Amino acid sequence: MQISITEQAAIAVRESTTDAFIRLRVSANKGGCSGWRWELETESLSSQRETDLIFHSSGIEIIVNKEMLHNVIGETIIEYTSENIVEQGFVFMRSNGQQCGCGESFTPILSSPPP
Repeated sequence: MQISITEQAAIAVRESTTDAFIRLRVSANKGGCSGWRWELETESLSSQRETDLIFHSSGIEIIVNKEMLHNVIGETIIEYTSENIVEQGFVFMRSNGQQCGCGESFTPILSSPPP
């Protein structure tokens, strides 16, 4: 299981920061119409924790908590859309699990995810 980012989304991440040495943390919190909401944060290189996994995709280092990846998020591709101002932003495409129609929340991989 892994998380990857498309080139278009990687460009959007690089354009959103002046720091050349960042990592993108992917996580989720309880909330939204489907139970969990996506979260993206940039972090410094020294922010890695023992429970983190690191993936390299389109020139971006992506950090995710191992339990969060396997129990809640699942395999995901991060895309960026700029089709119009209303729907502009990051889009998460999951290989398994359900997602709400707006794409901002989703159901976890396991039926009883960790708190």
